[in-house]
Amino acid sequence: MSTAPGEQTSFTDYLSAHLPEVAREMVTAVVRAVPDYEQLPPELVEQDLIRRSEDNLRLFLRLLGEHREPRAEDLDDMIEVAVRRAREGIPLDAVLAVYHRGALAAWNYLSAAARTPEQRDELLAAVPQLLGYLGAVIPGVAASYLRERQDLHWEQREVKRALAQALLQGKPAELLAERFGIALGSYHVLALRISGAAESADGGRPAMRVIHGEIDALSTQALTVLDRAGGWVLVPATEPAARLDAAVERIAVAAGVRLIAGTATAAMVSEIPARAEEAGEIARLALGLGRPTGVYRMADLALQYQFARPGPARTWLLGLLEPLTCHPHLMEALRAYLTHDHNRVAAAESLVVHRNTLNYRLNRIATLTGYDPGRSEHTPLFAAAVTAFDLASADL
Repeated sequence: MSTAPGEQTSFTDYLSAHLPEVAREMVTAVVRAVPDYEQLPPELVEQDLIRRSEDNLRLFLRLLGEHREPRAEDLDDMIEVAVRRAREGIPLDAVLAVYHRGALAAWNYLSAAARTPEQRDELLAAVPQLLGYLGAVIPGVAASYLRERQDLHWEQREVKRALAQALLQGKPAELLAERFGIALGSYHVLALRISGAAESADGGRPAMRVIHGEIDALSTQALTVLDRAGGWVLVPATEPAARLDAAVERIAVAAGVRLIAGTATAAMVSEIPARAEEAGEIARLALGLGRPTGVYRMADLALQYQFARPGPARTWLLGLLEPLTCHPHLMEALRAYLTHDHNRVAAAESLVVHRNTLNYRLNRIATLTGYDPGRSEHTPLFAAAVTAFDLASADL
């Protein structure tokens, strides 16, 4: 530290004459106390931070002489720095801590230099001005920082949306990904379908906001194409499947919706369109069949997936049940028999009928269709036929 001011020297004159020294002291304190700034390149500290600190000190001295707080135009340089730090990814708390740490370092420096009661009184008299200065600067810097981060977040989201669309459509996407530093690889392809209220009952968190928040928390590398009905999410396949299930459950609870996700895994980028078609079909089936919120995979709906497609097997299975469509009590008996794993006692109890009544109905089914649900080789046919019938009834 340089020599203390003479007895007739005011602290403002002293500060004006020693701006570089005080600014360096401020920056040293900031770098020591704020880890994010400690990681900055030395040349940036020397060429930018110290010069900016000097500018802030000059501004404060000018405002002190004019007995006023900063106006919006006085903050332009600090706003520019805040925007730059936002783009560099330095957290807001670190950016704001700079002003507190810097002011404290300058205060300690000047307090140590003050020698006379008059100088100490002058220093203390400047405290309200200092607090007013910080009270204007910090909110202005914070607001500018947050606006910039929101703009950056929107820009990044739009880039990810464009990249996701290209991948889902099978278009070249490598150059776009490389331009924005996004690594491509294998993906869990999720088809999201939303059913139910648009907002939760406890105050309203729109489903889209909840989905974006949960997906961002799940993976910063996730790519999305979403709208109010749902959409598509590409999550790096390195993420455990259990995390996908948990995220979907949280979204459904927070947004107050039924959320269905069909998923399939693309081992490479070229597989994404095909896996997206598969995931979309799984989601459509789960939604149409009234399945609860959850993530559904081919293993969950393989039979339904196959029978949803037109073909001779599906036509034959629907034909097998056609004689029963005019006899609801027979269809009900068949469903109970299949649901209770061919246990006739349990099936009869579920229908609240005597076992002989159930036997009669099963025999009637055999007579009308030509196939006996009680025979082991025929039972799987009836199970498949009921699945095909339910899909056709749901127009799936």
